[in-house]
Amino acid sequence: MRITDLIYKLLDSIFINEKCVNCRNSGKLLCRDCLTNLPGPENDLPPYVHALYEYRNPVVKKLLTDAKYRQRFDGLRIFGRVLADSIIDLISEYIELNNYSRILIIPVPISNKRYRKRGFNQSEIITKEILQHLKEPIYELGLDLVIKIKDKTPQASIKNRNKRLNSPIGTFKVIRPEKLDGALCVIIDDITTTGGTIKEMRRILLESGATEVIGLTIAH
Repeated sequence: MRITDLIYKLLDSIFINEKCVNCRNSGKLLCRDCLTNLPGPENDLPPYVHALYEYRNPVVKKLLTDAKYRQRFDGLRIFGRVLADSIIDLISEYIELNNYSRILIIPVPISNKRYRKRGFNQSEIITKEILQHLKEPIYELGLDLVIKIKDKTPQASIKNRNKRLNSPIGTFKVIRPEKLDGALCVIIDDITTTGGTIKEMRRILLESGATEVIGLTIAH
């Protein structure tokens, strides 16, 4: 038996007991059939914000909370591949109307304080996974273009919808505006509630020179 065959056999033995979190069949964390059948969200977001799935779905909620609170990121990587396909579909109409010099994929940042405490930014993990599947040179990682300068009350703790929508105002800052000229920006986050975070990031990116800005999240 070749050494590569031995390696593959060993890997199979390691991962054979992994089960789909939904149907419990062996093979993958989330099998293709269950991924395909996850429900979409209610359509009450601004037209420039797009979400793939309904957050209240138990499978979606489990994978996202496992990432945030247990540092289990395999679910984010699965969703990242789907988001990559979604970006290609979403931007096709924009590309037909405008000759963009670049498409910047920008994760929603967290503050330095929160990053030191948590050790990771789930939106950054998702974005890097997306870029693994978008090989054309027009796509660029827009890391460190926007920083978070203030930590405010988490939106999940704010019950009033209007207050939620406005709570991110003044929390972000563009630090490399020269990169935005002629760009289509795609903001990436794991969850959106009212769309307020993406709205605020979109505002400052447009004011700093971006041609167009849209948001894309896993769940709403």
